[in-house]
Amino acid sequence: MYDKILKKIHEYDKIVIHRHVQPDLDAYGSQFGLRQLIYDNFEDKTVYVVGDQSVLDFLGDMDAVEDSFYEGALAIVVDVAGKDRVSDARFQLARETMVIDHHKNDTDFADHFFSDSQQIATCQIITDMAMQKNLNVSKEAATFLFSGLVTDSGRFLYPQTSTLTFRAAAFLAEKGADVQWVYKNLYVEDFNFKRLKGYFINSFSTTVHNVAYMKNDRALKEAYDVSTFTVSRGMVNQMSNITGIPIWVNFTEEDDGTILCELRSSHEPIVHIAKKYGGGGHALACGCSVNTWEDTDRILSDLDEIAERIQNNG
Repeated sequence: MYDKILKKIHEYDKIVIHRHVQPDLDAYGSQFGLRQLIYDNFEDKTVYVVGDQSVLDFLGDMDAVEDSFYEGALAIVVDVAGKDRVSDARFQLARETMVIDHHKNDTDFADHFFSDSQQIATCQIITDMAMQKNLNVSKEAATFLFSGLVTDSGRFLYPQTSTLTFRAAAFLAEKGADVQWVYKNLYVEDFNFKRLKGYFINSFSTTVHNVAYMKNDRALKEAYDVSTFTVSRGMVNQMSNITGIPIWVNFTEEDDGTILCELRSSHEPIVHIAKKYGGGGHALACGCSVNTWEDTDRILSDLDEIAERIQNNG
């Protein structure tokens, strides 16, 4: 797999790296990390990163790219395989498209598809490639890749965290990753974010079999002056690590009326529920988008059945 990725990169002088909308740090980290890795190991490449921004944009800014640049270029899409989830649809203008992903989803557009769902992060895939192929890794690349590795592993707490995850982290630290800088940016919070956390902790509800959930309309975002991403993905784990709560889910209304659904589980796989409603992701951390609050009730019902089985099995 890694030889094929590097061979395709070698063939192109112009490359644009995309990732999914509403980026988390694995999306940002693999995007910036791969660009820097290309600069560290290939000469005469022009590589741009594009897409929307989120509150986790401390790794850097996106590039302004003319449509004409895509002519004869390679578009690499990281951390997502579905066309409708890719940020900036201009990847379709490129001569060829490549996907590098670790989720349990097939691609519906890529000319070249490289996926390994056993890896906890796309940043881990790229780091593993650097390790196995003896690539040059600068301090900048190591820092970018560490940011996605540490967050998609839940600070190395998620069950999918493997010995490879720790080997990758050690490798990146040896290459000079600024671990403290990453943690500083992850843990420093503004006042409205703190207030919103308090609201979540005091306001979530539970189903009959203890699925914790929140339903957030657009007014909540306006009341706390935060982004949709902050309310949705940023707050879902305020319902985690609570005794007797095996599954938790956060529903957040977008400006266009669609509802973002962030699904989480402590140990029982739930990604098939996300896929049922057109989404996907990790076994224990996944998501989808639906059009009505009635759809969210159906998701809660499906998750509650899983929680009931967990209770019955002790």
